[in-house]
Amino acid sequence: MNKYTIKKVILFGSRARGDHLKMSDFDFIIVSPDFEGIHFLKRMSSIYEYWDEQYDIEPLCYTPEEFEEKRKEIGIVSEAVKEGIEIKINP
Repeated sequence: MNKYTIKKVILFGSRARGDHLKMSDFDFIIVSPDFEGIHFLKRMSSIYEYWDEQYDIEPLCYTPEEFEEKRKEIGIVSEAVKEGIEIKINP
């Protein structure tokens, strides 16, 4: 995924908890400074362009600043930080 400089990826939801079904989707939070100025839905659709696997994904895409703000709120991002699995990114 060379289009974006990815700073953080978190797998969350049923795949991270281990209670997924065979065809459950993969829920990801993707953090990149390159999302700045791009509409939230456009960010997601651009990630779909890179995904060619048989399983569906649900990417939530944030800039680092948005992510830091969202993780402090009660909601899906703070839950993903608590219960999710951070995927190591090679610099």
